[in-house]
Amino acid sequence: MKRFWAVWFITFTTLLGCGGSGSTSFQEQTLGISTILVPLYSYPADVNYREHHQRLAQLRSQKDIIVIINPDSGPGVIKDQEFENIISMYKASGKRVLGYVSTDYARRDQQGVIADIERYLDFYPQVDGFFLDEVSNELRDFEYYRQIYNYVKGLGNFMVVINPGARVPQEYYGVADKVVAFEDRLSFLYDGYGLMGAKEKDCFLVYGVRDAGQARELLSYLTSRGASCAYAVDEDPPSWFELSPYMNVLLE
Repeated sequence: MKRFWAVWFITFTTLLGCGGSGSTSFQEQTLGISTILVPLYSYPADVNYREHHQRLAQLRSQKDIIVIINPDSGPGVIKDQEFENIISMYKASGKRVLGYVSTDYARRDQQGVIADIERYLDFYPQVDGFFLDEVSNELRDFEYYRQIYNYVKGLGNFMVVINPGARVPQEYYGVADKVVAFEDRLSFLYDGYGLMGAKEKDCFLVYGVRDAGQARELLSYLTSRGASCAYAVDEDPPSWFELSPYMNVLLE
């Protein structure tokens, strides 16, 4: 996910229920989503996107809101005061902040990845960890990510979220605090992904969600599969420059 990223009708019938004392409301079901992973890659001082950052910074919730920043497809080459300011605002309102780092599906030299991590800590020492993007889901590349994970953990108690955007071998769950197991449009989640059950560390980034009703159906579906981490946007494909219009739903 760069700066620029068979379930049938009967499933909905089952999830929505048919009334009666045994039915479960949407709000009760969505309480299972305890972590909201928010990629917000736009420049926080840009007049077109400043409101999105300000709105997110002002949100307070008992849920764990993790914000991913992306100054320049990584930390950039110089510190930017606008990013330092918005990180401080996010942290003051109880959010965690991760720095975006590309791995180019294990093709990027590890020293380049490590250099990005070190620059984040130099420029923005308040970050809570790192979002490793473009992650391979091939077992042959596991060692690449194991070494990066161990390096990060050797620096301190920093969070590591990896984004293959798809299922990965079980070994990958040992080198990440969260795994983006799905990054795709809503229709594919229902019609092709065939989610039978979510793992504890799984996160779901879903785009092409048409309205708040669909967002509630999505969260109910994910919750019924055991998911606890999600984010949903209307854009298709998403720019990840704007805050989701469904934040109120996500935070129910």
